[in-house]
Amino acid sequence: MAVAWLIWPFVLSLTALSTNSITESESLLKFKESLTNAKPLDSWTPDSEPCGGTTQRWVGLLCNKNSVFGIKIEHMGLSGSIDVVPLTGLPALRTISITNNSFSGNIPEFNRLTALKSIYISSNRFSGKIPSEYFEKMVSLKKAWLSNNEFSGLIPVSLATALPDLMELHLENNQFIGTIPNFTQWTLADVDLSNNRLTGEIPPGLSKFDVGTFAGNAGLCDAKLATSCTQGINPSASISIDGTMKDANKSKYYIAFGTLGLLFIIIIISLVFRKKKKKKRRRRRTTHRTSEQDSSDDQQIQVTVDGSRSGGSRQSKTSSSGELTNKSIGTTGTADLVMVNKEKGVFGLPDLMKAAAHVLGDRGGGSSRPSSSGGVGSAYKAVIASGVAVVVKRVTVMNQASIDEFDKEIKNLGRLRHRNVLPPLAYHFRRDEKLLVFEFVPNLSLLHRLHGDHREDFQLDWPSRLKIIQGIARGMWYLHRELGFLSLPHGNLKSSNIFLADDGEPLISEFGLQRLINPDDQFQSLVAYKSPEAERDGIVSAKSDVFSFGVVVLEILTGKFPSQYAGLNRAGGTNLVEWIGSAAEQGGWMDLLHPTVVAAAADDKMSSDEIENVLRIGVRCTGEDPDRRPSMIEVIDELTMQDCSDDFITIET
Repeated sequence: MAVAWLIWPFVLSLTALSTNSITESESLLKFKESLTNAKPLDSWTPDSEPCGGTTQRWVGLLCNKNSVFGIKIEHMGLSGSIDVVPLTGLPALRTISITNNSFSGNIPEFNRLTALKSIYISSNRFSGKIPSEYFEKMVSLKKAWLSNNEFSGLIPVSLATALPDLMELHLENNQFIGTIPNFTQWTLADVDLSNNRLTGEIPPGLSKFDVGTFAGNAGLCDAKLATSCTQGINPSASISIDGTMKDANKSKYYIAFGTLGLLFIIIIISLVFRKKKKKKRRRRRTTHRTSEQDSSDDQQIQVTVDGSRSGGSRQSKTSSSGELTNKSIGTTGTADLVMVNKEKGVFGLPDLMKAAAHVLGDRGGGSSRPSSSGGVGSAYKAVIASGVAVVVKRVTVMNQASIDEFDKEIKNLGRLRHRNVLPPLAYHFRRDEKLLVFEFVPNLSLLHRLHGDHREDFQLDWPSRLKIIQGIARGMWYLHRELGFLSLPHGNLKSSNIFLADDGEPLISEFGLQRLINPDDQFQSLVAYKSPEAERDGIVSAKSDVFSFGVVVLEILTGKFPSQYAGLNRAGGTNLVEWIGSAAEQGGWMDLLHPTVVAAAADDKMSSDEIENVLRIGVRCTGEDPDRRPSMIEVIDELTMQDCSDDFITIET
């Protein structure tokens, strides 16, 4: 017995070894056996390796460092009963796509693959109910495409409760019934529940999506669908009008009248209290205004704008002096500055009119520094008598905006709060020009850091460049989420509109202004109009912002000034999109990167992988077709190395 206890751990270890010793090749061949009409997979043979190189690699597989991370067997006419168990022998597997085949029956046991990040099973003939707990253990899942099948029953509640990072959900063109679970994931960016048999109200977590998300569900009700959610009499219930029914109706009337009476009493009491509170508020406001005015002179206010590429003494060397006078500011429109963000303090128009001002140009102080003009106006850095430094932007391309429209839009922007976003602090309205006030950032803009005449030790190293790219992505996702009602949530993302804080984090400025700019001036004022779809069809969207982000990424990687900016002021530059795209196809893209980036790739394998991944993202963001560009939340996801291959994007080298 003692001997048995001694050898038992050894037996267990042998069992575990034999279980884990199955190769990826054997796992995939076993999986293939469960498929019928599998002739397209003839390259899957025992005498070859799944990831044997680009010419020998098994069809339908995606590999990373000789491990299978993706199975992409689409449009192959495959059918059969999918055996998922063999796939548990693929530890690196993160994505599966079997779309547009002929699979049928219940949903396969893909939930055994708990590390999956994306699953695409659309356009098959799967049917039946999906268990409510099906997705509970798939906590890494970010993309679930189950559309164009014949699924029935309720939407699995685990989709809403167990997947914290869910980004994309497609359930359209099925036969799901019942109410929609309340999806609360902030990451959710792409949802389609159309053409099912869903009923009830649209839950709050999905209220941000447009009506197309819910089309073809006659039982759904919501204000955005123009249908009332009041509950009517159940037509299936047969009720006889007898004495019992009459008594029930009477009791309902008593309850209704009693409730109305109680509400009436509550309203009277609340009105009395409200009057008392108003009197107290008036007294407080008078006291608060006095104290606020007294303390404003002691606040250190720092306020920024597009075009500001250097701070402090650097700026004064390359700027011309001037004054913000009554003539330059004007007296029509609003009587004073309207504060839309008081976190930096409160100040007024008289403070600006008395201040000495410097024009902030895009000249940069040297012919070798390209400019990125074509923004929304000229800028002044003003130093108020108390020592407060502010930057004021004079805007003349918004003279068609009404004061109510302007006030609403700028206040929306002033409410934004994010570590990588620089919102406006105040505005002054005139009919023919407006003033926008921003926080001043004393460091250089990204444009100046990338293209200015700097000593070698002032160059951005690779970790700094990566940090900037990640910060811009976070800030842009925040803008796309908070300003999703705009066709261009930013509209003018370029390196001159990105400033660097003391900790190296980027700060994005000059966003959300498209609706205020005169239509005739938008093409010259906003860099998003340099995207292919804008130049070709005059159409812009949030994906035009993604294109602009991709250009910034390529600019950071190469250190080259993009011709996409030059179109605004004929400053020259390199067409980075075509240049990098052509080099990537030929495998020579590394030679195009900035020397500091190339050196980082040569010194460290991890940095090399990061650089290739970021380049892949930049190329994908600047793609010709806006529908094929990623969303900003996808970009954030892909900037994490282990997520970089979720969407089958690769650059062959």
